[in-house]
Amino acid sequence: MATCSSLAFVASLLDDIGPDARRLLEILMEAWARADQWPIRQYVAHEMATAGMDLRDVLHELPEWNHGYQAVRVLRSPNPVPNAPVELGDRIAPTVHGLVHCGGGTADQMVRSFLATVSVGYARQLSLLPDPVTVKPVTLRSDALIAGIRRQLGPFGKVSERQVRLMLAGEPATWLGVHPDPDAQDWTWNLWFGSLRPYAVETGSAYLAALEELVRGRPAPPDSGAPVEPSALPRSLDHLDVVWHLLAGQRLFKRPGFARAASLAEAAASAVEFEARCNTLYDVFSMLTVPEVDKVQGPLNFLKADLKLRIADQESLERATAAVATLQQVVKLRRGQAHSDAAQDSLQAAARLGVRLTGDWADSWDRVRHVTIEAIYALIEELDAVNA
Repeated sequence: MATCSSLAFVASLLDDIGPDARRLLEILMEAWARADQWPIRQYVAHEMATAGMDLRDVLHELPEWNHGYQAVRVLRSPNPVPNAPVELGDRIAPTVHGLVHCGGGTADQMVRSFLATVSVGYARQLSLLPDPVTVKPVTLRSDALIAGIRRQLGPFGKVSERQVRLMLAGEPATWLGVHPDPDAQDWTWNLWFGSLRPYAVETGSAYLAALEELVRGRPAPPDSGAPVEPSALPRSLDHLDVVWHLLAGQRLFKRPGFARAASLAEAAASAVEFEARCNTLYDVFSMLTVPEVDKVQGPLNFLKADLKLRIADQESLERATAAVATLQQVVKLRRGQAHSDAAQDSLQAAARLGVRLTGDWADSWDRVRHVTIEAIYALIEELDAVNA
């Protein structure tokens, strides 16, 4: 089983799932369309074999995050067939992660239904009138929840109470307050296990980006116990500029406006300030002096091409280009904010870098500075080896 580590560049919930996993999800959705329930393992294994794949191998290769979260989940059969392998009657169902990547009409509808469920649950949490000294229950009965979901989805939205229960029980963000049996009658959702605020979002991609914080854990930045020293990022850029000058005989950066570049030393107290800092960083990496390359786009890609001409050792070159790749992820943060059609890239970059795009913007900007400084000094180390 491909288990995700806690490094900055690992499989993200937003990464493409691959053709074999996609075919598995398509089989699950086709079975739902036929039977209005998720298929048993025997059926899925047969359909996968017909497509030239082994279900066991595909399940084994699926990335697994913390809490055992994957693109699909296995629902153990409560009534296995006598004298048959017990797992044949297990049902295989997609998680929200799988549904987002599967896409299409029914999958998208299920994602919308789940997001509406979270929205209704979060509204109930906000409606609580707490007591200073007495713990009060925060619950939603199934009938009230379904009514709230229908109001959210409108007259054309379809809601399956069983599927709502099943999805709540399959997501780490919601499963603590829901009994796993999807067939129980008149069930109640207990909502006091944690705020649903991070997951009350508008799109499946935004939900996966928020869930990444929970199921993967946030990569610890270097010197994570202390905030970034204000001048550390500008100084690292100056250091890189000097090292490049020694190597190439010219500065790496065209001189930015002093006042604008100086903002890199400032904190970010709001979303607007965070975006402004990212824009400045984007501008800095847009002003490289390396020559352009035919059929290559972007200054950082030009830098990668130039490094191939200057670093002979293959392992050193790989480390240097990996550092530049990190800087490219940082640039995508700005692109996603400035261009709506790049929002998906921005969410993926944030997940890979361990940057939250909601909530504590000062902490998010500190994280951006940490990973940028780390990448810059990793690049400097390889350039120093060439200069030695």
